[in-house]
Parts: sequence; structure tokens; C-alpha cells
Amino acid sequence: MAELMTIARPYAQAAFANAKESNQLAEWSEQIANLALIASDEAMQTMIANPAYAASDIVSVFESVMGENLTKEGKNLLTVMSENKRLAALPILADAFEELKAIEEKRVRATVISARETTVEQKKQLSAALNAKFDAEVEITYEEDPSLIAGIQIKVGDWAIDGSAVSKLNKLGAAIAQ
Repeated sequence: MAELMTIARPYAQAAFANAKESNQLAEWSEQIANLALIASDEAMQTMIANPAYAASDIVSVFESVMGENLTKEGKNLLTVMSENKRLAALPILADAFEELKAIEEKRVRATVISARETTVEQKKQLSAALNAKFDAEVEITYEEDPSLIAGIQIKVGDWAIDGSAVSKLNKLGAAIAQ
């Protein structure tokens, strides 16, 4: 997965730069999401991995599925990726593109994991705190994990806070063991 991210990131950055320059972030986002969906299909994955198919044949399949929704720039992206045997990275490219788009639009995705269901008041407080922290509109996904015992974990990209009781107990145990 990390290898695919390394492959996908430069393509995502180039597509994003093109989309931003032409003021077509939404259009590119939809197009790349559709291309990623096609590339995720099991039959398509088999075709992409099969060296018997020429790059142009694979691009033709994408073209026929996308029809008029495939722009000239989108076809160029597909052609370059196909010629370089990088089409398997399309789903990761789509995720990376969406991350860049979210940053540009000052939107951030966060995951809050708590031991119990989060109350409406707690959600309001967390939302306000995270919006202020990241100076952006934070989209929060709430999850429950009873194994945390108490407290919460917050994850925003590479940034994380672990305020769970399990984490604190593990740190206490490590301190005592020393």
C-alpha cells in the first residue's frame, strides 16, 4: 500500500495542479473517482495486471466505460499511467487527490473513537475545538470501541491524540516495569 501511495502521489499532485489551474476541482474529482472505480473492478484489475494487453487497449476500455465523461486531460493521465504500468494506483490516486482538494477547500476529516456513544454536547465541543485547531471545517466520523474502557482517540491525517484509559494504563504499566 505504501508503495502504491509513492506511485500515486505525483500523479495526484499533477492532476490537482491541472484541476486547480483550470478551476475544475469538482470535475476532476468526479472523473478521477470514476476512473478509480473502474480500476477497482476485479475484471479490470486482471486486465491491468495482464502483460498481454497493450497500454492502448486498456485505455480504450476506460474510454468506452467513461464515454463523454472522460476529458482529454483525463485520457492523457490514463495514457501516461498505462504506459508506465501504474493504473493499479488509480484508487490511491483518487484518495490523494481528495486529500489535496480538502486542504484547498479548508476541509479536514477527523475520526473520533470513544468507549461509549458520544453525546450531542460532546460532539459540539469536539467539533468547535477541532475547527479552531485546524482553522478549517472538520468533518468528524464518530466510532465506538468499548475496548478503550474510557476516554477518546482523535485522528486527523497523521495527527493523533490518544486520551483513552487503555493508553494511559499501558503507559503506567510501562513506567512501573522500568
